[in-house]
Amino acid sequence: MTLSSSDLVCPEKRLLVCCARTRIEPHIAKEIRDLAAGALDWDFLLSAAAENSILPLLARQLSAVAPDVAAPNELERLKNASRANALRCLVLTAELIKIMDLFQSQGIEAIPYKGPILAVQAYGDVTLREFEDIDIVLRQRDMAKANEIVLSLGYHPKFPWTLDSGAAAAVVPGEYNYRDEARRMMVELHTEWTLRHFPVRPNLDDLARRLVPVALSGHELATFGHEDLLPILCIHGSKDFWERISWIADISEFIRSHPQLDWDQVFRRAEAWRAGRMLRVGLALTAGLLDAPLPEEIMARVRNDRVATSVASEVAQSHLRREWSERDAAARFHFRRRMVAGIFAGWRYSLRLATLPAEEDGAMMRLPPMLAPLYGVLRPLRLLRKYGSPGRRPQ
Repeated sequence: MTLSSSDLVCPEKRLLVCCARTRIEPHIAKEIRDLAAGALDWDFLLSAAAENSILPLLARQLSAVAPDVAAPNELERLKNASRANALRCLVLTAELIKIMDLFQSQGIEAIPYKGPILAVQAYGDVTLREFEDIDIVLRQRDMAKANEIVLSLGYHPKFPWTLDSGAAAAVVPGEYNYRDEARRMMVELHTEWTLRHFPVRPNLDDLARRLVPVALSGHELATFGHEDLLPILCIHGSKDFWERISWIADISEFIRSHPQLDWDQVFRRAEAWRAGRMLRVGLALTAGLLDAPLPEEIMARVRNDRVATSVASEVAQSHLRREWSERDAAARFHFRRRMVAGIFAGWRYSLRLATLPAEEDGAMMRLPPMLAPLYGVLRPLRLLRKYGSPGRRPQ
């Protein structure tokens, strides 16, 4: 999974990939030192690290492996950014615990994931994973009550009308997004309705039977079981075209931290959601870019899916170039079509996402309930306008 010409590999991006891990092998340590000693564009490096949410890992590995060759003032900038991230992680962790306590007091069964939960599960340290919001999954029937609790904490919904009577039936949001601008805090609530990028809607009652405890700042919270979480992370990465190195690092670190994974169960859960290819793409990326220690029989399953390895190679190449290749509307549709195995299943999945209205479609034009089916026609037009079509730049 390398570029055809090493000249196309951006040294700053290669350095990010080398540092996006908690365990450094000797040959990677040497490469980090060689890259850090070279002529780097440090402004671009720090900007790319922030965009890919791996500033704390970059700071940690450069300080550990190349403190004598990296520019001292740039290392200090990194350390300051890492300290700021650590403080934010702790604040968001405390906020998550507060919200979960309030949900529990009102009888809302909620499942936190990603954010500080994944930081502990995969990295063993809540400050080693950058995250900017709090993600919680709950059942749609509990959204009205959850909405009241989140509003009582000073948050404001990004799209207030999504919880209006009849709105959910017409427009399915990608998530229920709440913001507290004064504290720069964001909460995203997900339900079985909003997890639209699952090829098959997940059964939250089934997932709830396999929850596992995670210790977080002296509190115990229950989150998705390990064999459920790995496919969920791959679905999330595929949803956003694997645009961040951190999403690949999450999978790599999670695999390293859980050597006793039941791989048959992992694949079985993924296939139950028709997300087997998304899982294989994620595994191909984490093995190819970050040297994740996958069992040989698992790598054989991955290699047998040529589409998955091809997609992973494209993504890996994009991460090693200086600029990420933006996808126009047609490329986004093509990518999603390949995320589900089977010609008809892939087309059906991509067409559904291209026509299923989301909150931005409702924000663009509010239609009365009797005209709600028109959202399915307006959405492709909005996507073309937003992302552009071949030969035309997006607006």
